[in-house]
Amino acid sequence: MLKRIRLLPAAVLTALGTVVALAAPSAAADPPVPPSSAGQRWALKVADHYVTVSAGANGDTKLRADLTATTPGTAEQFTLHTDWIKEGSDEGFGSKVSFRSEATGNYVTTEDDASASLLRTRATTIGAWERFTLKPLSNGAFGLLASNGKYVAAELGTYPDKGLLRARTAQPASPDDLGSWERFTLEKVGGQGSTGPVPAPTAQAPVARDVVSWNVCANNNGSCSLDKATPTTVADNVSNALHQAMGTRRPDAVFFQEICEKAAKPLELALESWTGPMDVRFMPTYYNVADTTVQAQKECDNTKDGAGRGSFGIALAVPDSNTWYQGTVLPSPVDPTKPRKEQRPMLCAVMPAEGSAYCNAHFSSGPYTDANGKPQGDDTDTQHPVRPKQAQAMRETVDSLTGTGYTTYYGGDLNTTQNDVDYLSALYPGHQECGQPTPSSPHTGAPTDGNNKIDYIFGPQGPTYTCRVVDGTLSDHRMINLTTS
Repeated sequence: MLKRIRLLPAAVLTALGTVVALAAPSAAADPPVPPSSAGQRWALKVADHYVTVSAGANGDTKLRADLTATTPGTAEQFTLHTDWIKEGSDEGFGSKVSFRSEATGNYVTTEDDASASLLRTRATTIGAWERFTLKPLSNGAFGLLASNGKYVAAELGTYPDKGLLRARTAQPASPDDLGSWERFTLEKVGGQGSTGPVPAPTAQAPVARDVVSWNVCANNNGSCSLDKATPTTVADNVSNALHQAMGTRRPDAVFFQEICEKAAKPLELALESWTGPMDVRFMPTYYNVADTTVQAQKECDNTKDGAGRGSFGIALAVPDSNTWYQGTVLPSPVDPTKPRKEQRPMLCAVMPAEGSAYCNAHFSSGPYTDANGKPQGDDTDTQHPVRPKQAQAMRETVDSLTGTGYTTYYGGDLNTTQNDVDYLSALYPGHQECGQPTPSSPHTGAPTDGNNKIDYIFGPQGPTYTCRVVDGTLSDHRMINLTTS
């Protein structure tokens, strides 16, 4: 199928080293929120019945317990999301969960009393009426406490609209006093990306590779140009900056961090205007919901105009010969006594026809102090840091791909300065890092974030390596570019 190509205005192609003017959004409307390429899907069940989105003749999208569905199809699948409410451990990310329908692309909303507190999938952004509190019950079940202060129930008795979900049950003395109609379970559906085994390569990887990694700072950092920008603005400007940096060279893969889900497809189309056919895969960052093991995708801030941008995470741009990709939630800090921590992502893809594989990750942030003098960071336990575990998990994945016959390039924003580079020791043996002239050279390189180097790309030993760090001017990070020959 032919893909739409968007050409950038020549006036936008400003010289490197100057601020890249934000391109105007394309005339075409932003696409609806897409399913996450590698985001976990869930099925919701009540009284052993799957919850389905039933589309009525008038376009209504009520939720009901389906008395006939034996397996979860698209209408029974949801992704889980969590947004920022207010600072603090009880009201921040992970304190509440929202459900997004795979069938409609919209979030589940609790209607008002005039509409009998029905649950429908009709919201394009998350607000109070789209948030639910998961109340753990016995036997792995949950109560869904809606924003109206009542629990969601499935009308499985004599109610005329059989199986309809409504937020209408008053809070009992104990959540475990809820009946079978209010007891929900979550069932994982499929995997985080391709579910089959890694296909074997059909060719040997070329020695010459051109790989870029860039944290584009496209969520909510006010010091970055793409703060709360629309998906098409992000796509056009990121593609433009990369094009300037690469010149006539075409990247074999690009690792993006801090990007929003809805920008993935527009970015793919923008890149294709100068790179040729590409796929852009997306993997969300997660939070554990409340005091449960359930993980929900972190939601990006809305645009300045209030439009939703989908989940927050990482993306991987690879040639469209890609046939297998998979996301992984890396070992990440979990401390129930403090504000919940981001559960960090890794995303890998293989190209059998060229024998190459690529893995992109965004590791947990180490301790630092923000502009207001407030301590920040997720990986703050210096006695038991988690980044070495993340590096080991990445290395195990890389080794499994290499064992299948692929030449693998990997890295990303690993949030580790040269002072703590030993945290990344699992990534070095048998490989070489962009910035090392030889495998035995010191682990140094040009700074990529302020005066610190925290972005890395690794590849196999043997080729001749060159490494460039380029300021794309849109982000608080510079892009890092590995070239082998």
